[in-house]
Amino acid sequence: MKRQFLFALATAAALSAVSLTACSESSSSDTPVTPEISPTDDPAQTTPTDPSQTQTDPAQNPTDPVSQQNPGDTSSTVTPEPTNPTDTATTPVDTTTQPQPVNPDTSTVTQPEPIVVACAEGEVPTPVEFPQNEFTDIGDVYKNIQCNEKVVFMIRHGERSRNYSGKEAPLTEDGIEEATAMGAKLIGPGDFKFIHTGFVRTYQTALYAAVGRGQAQVLDDGTAVNFVADTVTQLTDGWFMKDKEKRDEYQAADSTLKNVNVMYAAWAYEGLYSDVFYNLEERSQELLNTYVLKDVASLPKYTLIASHDQLLMPLLVYLTNKQIDLKLHNPTPPRNWLTFLAGVAIIVNDKGELRYAPIKGGATGVE
Repeated sequence: MKRQFLFALATAAALSAVSLTACSESSSSDTPVTPEISPTDDPAQTTPTDPSQTQTDPAQNPTDPVSQQNPGDTSSTVTPEPTNPTDTATTPVDTTTQPQPVNPDTSTVTQPEPIVVACAEGEVPTPVEFPQNEFTDIGDVYKNIQCNEKVVFMIRHGERSRNYSGKEAPLTEDGIEEATAMGAKLIGPGDFKFIHTGFVRTYQTALYAAVGRGQAQVLDDGTAVNFVADTVTQLTDGWFMKDKEKRDEYQAADSTLKNVNVMYAAWAYEGLYSDVFYNLEERSQELLNTYVLKDVASLPKYTLIASHDQLLMPLLVYLTNKQIDLKLHNPTPPRNWLTFLAGVAIIVNDKGELRYAPIKGGATGVE
């Protein structure tokens, strides 16, 4: 606990000091247009310009997440503005040069310019197709990225401490070890670009993944050495939620919806609560085109984004054409939800063709 406390303080200082991380409170949780939203924590109560606002994450039950108010990372946040990505750590997005919408059925995206990737003379890419209905270890996906491909790993942060609230909650000791172990699976030539959401837990997840790769270090006092990362505050939980008041009405009328993640699952798989959430396809395409694949030509070969479950779960359902089982709304077990360090790999080749892989950084992809 002492280590967590020291590191949380050092991390908070680092996050506030890095000029390129635009850490506005507008994306205080795991949600982009509607950050991490929990039934007890309403993002509408926070002020986008007040960095003192935080969110809370109720404890989760890995055996039956439905019984919990919010098994996932459901701290509340302020809804970031998806169409105005000026809150990014990098150059603000030029919305006039967006690539064409990404469609899992065609797996293609139009690029503004060719992707520059190097294959050795005579080397022939042999892309590996990954199963869409189960999670592949992130290390196995990494090893199978071809010479003409780039990959963006989008993962949920590691296990977080319940002794802190909101954005300042750090990883647990287990979370640190697991993120470091995940990074060790990614050892190889070429550095990763790291992105987080401005939360301590996503920052630490990216940091310790870099430590595991040997790309960064953490001193005994929690100071990060040789670690460079961007902050994109829109990549939080509220991205897919359209109407929080309507959400509250449903929850007040039906106690089984006390856990908002049940609503997320019923919407993503069954199309229910369409008045609460945005259109899954349109919103997913906007997320990819605006923040993930905006300028593929400028992406490094490897990128790792540490984000949150209420953003990643619907995106993963969409990209796998609902083949992945994250059906927390099931009336009987199993009731699966995306666990820590799980998410999706988005792979693009020099022709702009896309493929996807559900990934797990730990032992499993679900809780």
